[in-house]
Amino acid sequence: MKRFSVLPALIGVVIFLGALVVSTSLFVVDEREMAVILQFGRPVRSIEEPGLYFKTPLIQEVRRIPKTLQFWRSDSDIVDLPTADGKKIEVAAWAIWRITDPVKFVTVLRTVENADLAINDRIRAAIRDEITAHDLSEVVRSTGRELTYSFRFELPQTALSGELPQETQLAQPGTSQEIEFGREKITAAIKESVQKRLAGDEDGTDDRGVELVDVGITSIGFVPAVREAAFERLKAFMESIASGYRSSGEQRKQEILNRTQAEVEKILGEGEQQSHVIRGQTDAQIIRDYASAIEETGDLYQFLKLLEVYENSLSGDTKLILTTNSELFRLLQKLDREQQLDSEKSERPLLE
Repeated sequence: MKRFSVLPALIGVVIFLGALVVSTSLFVVDEREMAVILQFGRPVRSIEEPGLYFKTPLIQEVRRIPKTLQFWRSDSDIVDLPTADGKKIEVAAWAIWRITDPVKFVTVLRTVENADLAINDRIRAAIRDEITAHDLSEVVRSTGRELTYSFRFELPQTALSGELPQETQLAQPGTSQEIEFGREKITAAIKESVQKRLAGDEDGTDDRGVELVDVGITSIGFVPAVREAAFERLKAFMESIASGYRSSGEQRKQEILNRTQAEVEKILGEGEQQSHVIRGQTDAQIIRDYASAIEETGDLYQFLKLLEVYENSLSGDTKLILTTNSELFRLLQKLDREQQLDSEKSERPLLE
């Protein structure tokens, strides 16, 4: 009974150990990865095709590495360096690389993170060597074709005449510049240099088992200090232009106000002159009419005036003794004679 009861337990242990050995011996390689078999930490075999594979348990281990293309960017580690013509710029780059020899990769670099660091160092060195050997125009342009556009087309003519600070000067539309090397060739030189460095040809080190597929420049710009200084100078320059426009506007405003005031005063003067002329003509006409009226009714006028004088100068109780030769009686006598003559003239036609 005891032997019968121990056998199943032994079978179970054997099955468990067998399953453990199988699970630690078999492994699967995906189509997006490669594998390197390490024995006591040293690579002994590489697997580049997908499938089910076997390794010695407890002695060997599997190091998986990517088979796909890897992308690297220098956004967090921008290169700051001067060009050959003294322009201090920032350069951001990108690169695409892949693992070509898994064994060499694991032996030298071991991890993808270490590969990124190695590529970063070599690209920075290659960029520094190439950028510092060329002028800024060579770095940003690939051909010497004539420029047909510039953001400064809306600036005043003084800005296009070369009065901007040197740091803010840009090529004007219609200008061309001879390019001997150009950005494309610089990028190709950077790629070639990095490939040689990764292969160990330039620094004398071992091949790292990686290949640089492509490399490019993401952006090129002035360093912050130069950008801020150029912006402040351009700002001051544009403020001076704005101040000139304001001064010119104030001057034109004053000229318009002066012309308007002179025109108003001229119109007012002409109106005042015409008013005096019309007033004088009216007064003269009144005087002429008044004189004509006096001439036609002179005796009556004198008589009425004389009565008015007597009325104003004498009170109700005043007694006035006049001779027949006085002016009052003379006027009365004259009026009486004129009335008689008028009556005779009116009676004469009746008698005839």
